[in-house]
Amino acid sequence: MPYKILLVDDEPEVLASLKALLRKQYSIDTAGSPEKALAKIKNSGPYAIVVSDLRMPEMDGIRFLIEVRRLSPETIRIMLTGHADVATALVAVNEGHIFRFLEKPANKRTLTNALDAALQQYRLIEELKEKRKILEEDLKAAAFIQKSFLPTCQPDIDSFHINWKFQPSEYVGGDMFNVIPLDQKYAAFYMLDVSGHGVSSALAAVSVAQQLHPLSGYLLDMEDKSPIPPAKVLETLDKDFPIERFEKHFTIFYAVINFKSGEIRYSSAGHPPPFIIRKHAPPIMLDKGGTLIGLGGIVPFEEGKFQLQSEDRLIAFTDGIIEYESPEGEDFGKERLIRCAVDHRQKSPNELIEKIYDSMMQFGRGRPHQDDVTILCLQFGNSSENSDAAACSAET
Repeated sequence: MPYKILLVDDEPEVLASLKALLRKQYSIDTAGSPEKALAKIKNSGPYAIVVSDLRMPEMDGIRFLIEVRRLSPETIRIMLTGHADVATALVAVNEGHIFRFLEKPANKRTLTNALDAALQQYRLIEELKEKRKILEEDLKAAAFIQKSFLPTCQPDIDSFHINWKFQPSEYVGGDMFNVIPLDQKYAAFYMLDVSGHGVSSALAAVSVAQQLHPLSGYLLDMEDKSPIPPAKVLETLDKDFPIERFEKHFTIFYAVINFKSGEIRYSSAGHPPPFIIRKHAPPIMLDKGGTLIGLGGIVPFEEGKFQLQSEDRLIAFTDGIIEYESPEGEDFGKERLIRCAVDHRQKSPNELIEKIYDSMMQFGRGRPHQDDVTILCLQFGNSSENSDAAACSAET
C-alpha cells in the first residue's frame, strides 16, 4: 500500500492544483483547514507526509504542524508558503521540526524532490521502529529467561534465612545468583555479573548458571559427591568460559556453606567482596580470590574460609548498586553501602535490604539505574525478632 500524503491549504484552488500535479506519482489526500486536517490524521492516518500552508485563518501552519507532530511524531512535515522570510523559516524548523520549507509557487520538480526525500526519511523511521520493536521483544525474552534462572522463593536450608532484591535495569543486564542445596550438610551460593548489557549479557549469564548445577559436574565430585572446592570451581569456569566464547568476561563470588556448622569456604573472581555484619563488631570483608573469569588463569584463585556465628549476616551485591550515580555523577560507592548496612543491622534481613536499596535511590534522587541491582542477605541462625526473614522475598 502506497504511503499517504496530506496537503493542507485554505485555498481550494491551490489544493486542486497541487493534487492534479502530484496525484499520478503519490497517494494524495487534501484538507481545507487545520481542523479538518487534524481530524483526518486522527481518523484516517497515518500519513507519511503532511504539507501545510503557513498562513491560514483558523490556525497558522507552524502551530498546526506542531500539533501534527504531537499526534503523529513519525509524520514528516513540510511547509509551503508564499510569504517566506528567514525569521519565519527558523521558527518553523526549530519549533515545528519542519523537514523542508518551500516557497510558493513551487514547480513540480522542486515538490517531487522534497516529497521523495521526505518519503525516504519516513521509511527510515519506520524501519527503525520495526527494528526497535524486534529488539524490545528480544530483550523481554532474554529478561524472562534470565528471571527463570533466579530463585523464586526461600531455599529450604536449615539454620539459614536468605533474602534478596533483584531490580533489572532498563536494559537487560548480566546479573545472576542462586543458593543451591548440595546435600544434607552443604549448600552452594554464587553471585555473578557478566560484562555489558543487553541480550548477549543475559544469555551469557544464563549459560554460566546452567553449569552451576549439582548434576553438571562443576559443583560436586562425580565419584564421592563431595563439594568441589570453590577455587577449583572458578578455575574450571575460567577454562570453559574464555572471553572469546561470548566476547564477554564476568565476575563471580562462589561459596560452599556448611549449614550445620556455619563454616564458609569461598573464592571470588573479581567480584565486589561480600561482607559480614556481626552484632557489636566492625564489618568483615570476604576478599580472597583472584581476577575475573575469562582471562585464562593468569592469576591463581585464592580460597578463603570463614566461621559464621549465630545471627551473622552475609551481604552480597553486584556493582550495579555501588556504581549507581547521583545526578552529579558521583557513585553510591562501597563505603555508603557498608555504612547503611551497619546503621540498620538491627532490622530484619528483608527490611535491611529495603533500607539499602532506598538509600541508594535517595542518593540518586530516583534516577533509573543503568545496570542490574542485586542485593542478598544470608543470615545464619534463627532469631525470633527476624522471623519475617523466612518469607519468600525475591523482588524481581
